[in-house]
Amino acid sequence: MSEITLIEAVALALQHAMEENPDVVVLGEDVAVNGGVFRATNGLYE
Repeated sequence: MSEITLIEAVALALQHAMEENPDVVVLGEDVAVNGGVFRATNGLYE
């Protein structure tokens, strides 16, 4: 099993939740195009 960072784990969990359920949304500041301060939401906008 490979090791991942906490931020990578958060990003993967968000991606999985959004793929499984179209009703899941992410709310917050700077979470869209730029991916937030830690880039945890990077790529989810697409």
